[in-house]
Amino acid sequence: MREEPRQGRVGVRDAGPEDAEFLLDMLLEAFNWTGAERFSRKQVLRNKTLSHYVAGWQREGDLGVVAVDLAGPSGFQIPAGAAWLRRFTAASPGYGFVADDVPELSMAVLPGYRGRGIGAGLLRALAARARDAGIERISLSVEDDNPAARLYTAAGFVKVGRNGNADTMVLELDALGQAVGK
Repeated sequence: MREEPRQGRVGVRDAGPEDAEFLLDMLLEAFNWTGAERFSRKQVLRNKTLSHYVAGWQREGDLGVVAVDLAGPSGFQIPAGAAWLRRFTAASPGYGFVADDVPELSMAVLPGYRGRGIGAGLLRALAARARDAGIERISLSVEDDNPAARLYTAAGFVKVGRNGNADTMVLELDALGQAVGK
């Protein structure tokens, strides 16, 4: 059972190989955004299309950030959310695949931390790191009715396609600083 989050300060740090399990937790949050369990941990791990968002984290080119609650017990930083980028190929695409050179964003915030601007902060931090790494565009897939679509639109993502019941969106990273936080 998870302890209710304290309303303390939240910081952002780089994601490392030690965060693989937490990224899997966040992937489950992203896939199960309605609150109902559409995918179990076992289903995600057994399905190559789903698991390739986190399998073998942190491979070359992977980039991510983790939001941490700085008010954890005894000074521990409690993970509250994460955003990460991963490149896929046309032969093995993600749901928001656009091109081999455009990494795809995955992101989630734990329910008790939502509505505090953590998602926007994660997105800003990750975009800055991506720009520093020479990445010009990032893509994502967001299902119809997912409240996160508002965050992505506000950040400057634009719809470039449709895959089933989801929009594929792309962000030109130069536009991020002008759009997020306004």
